[in-house]
Amino acid sequence: MKPPILLKIASVIMALHAVGHVFGVASSNKGSTSEEQDIIHAMTDHRFPIMGATRSFADLYNGFGNIVTVSLLLMAVLLWMTGFFANQFSAVSKKLTLVLFIGLFLQSILEFVYFFPAAALMTLIAALLTGASFLRIKTGI
Repeated sequence: MKPPILLKIASVIMALHAVGHVFGVASSNKGSTSEEQDIIHAMTDHRFPIMGATRSFADLYNGFGNIVTVSLLLMAVLLWMTGFFANQFSAVSKKLTLVLFIGLFLQSILEFVYFFPAAALMTLIAALLTGASFLRIKTGI
């Protein structure tokens, strides 16, 4: 498969990952057991000063979740754009695919360690597609 197609598939996977992340963050404040609800209340009820603002742990948790969603969308856009320019600007695209591959691969490891397999597998597949694209881009140099 040609590099632009591989990168665009990786982009779609990361966009789907972002959509899933939106739903995950939105549902993270609902506990299904009394223990989970107690933890959620503890995270939301206690506010404390932190670096000039007053926040709860839930505020920080949700903020990180939203930041990650933006980062996933940014990754999807970068993959799409790199795929779009892979033939026309192959030298730059090759460098970008290497950086994107490394970032995605490291992210997939962190997702396996700290989150759950579905998220990690999506990122790992995107990383492998990006790595395959890197190997296929011909720079002419």
